[in-house]
Amino acid sequence: MAYPLCFISLILPLLVICACCPSHTAAIRFETKADAALVQSICKESLDPDFCNRTLAVDPRVAAASMDGLALLSISLTIDQLQTTSDNIASILGQTSDPVGRQRLIVCGTDYKDALGQFLRAFSSSDTRAYWDVIDRVRDGTNKVIDCENIYKRDPISVSPITADNHNVIKLSELTLIIVDKILPH
Repeated sequence: MAYPLCFISLILPLLVICACCPSHTAAIRFETKADAALVQSICKESLDPDFCNRTLAVDPRVAAASMDGLALLSISLTIDQLQTTSDNIASILGQTSDPVGRQRLIVCGTDYKDALGQFLRAFSSSDTRAYWDVIDRVRDGTNKVIDCENIYKRDPISVSPITADNHNVIKLSELTLIIVDKILPH
């Protein structure tokens, strides 16, 4: 007979809290959606608001996303960009005969492979809401892409054939970090 009484004494306070504080329990059950105003505030914080509006703000998945979902979406967009650029590197490499150009593209291919691994791990970390790990992974992956860009600034200096792609990855990374910053408690 003590078992049902013990059970009731544990459950009763929870029921009272839920009945007395419906707004708090609703916040626990339902996550905030990423409305247009929130997405616009993210875009305004970015260094390239037009890029944000062309990529994140127009994505149809944004309207249904929670903040956690928005973090996953921004990482996913970066993963797509990394994969597309990796494929382009392989294609450009096949058309390049210059030995320095080939070596640089090979290095960039390795950098992009490493960056892709970091962002895949960032996605997993974001999925488990390990946001400090997301920050580290995004930083490390972005640094690999920056390394790829910087290799073309060494002697002999030349323009990278994937500069635009490199900058897109950097901009997408920034969006992820802005979103994660909004999720983390301050």
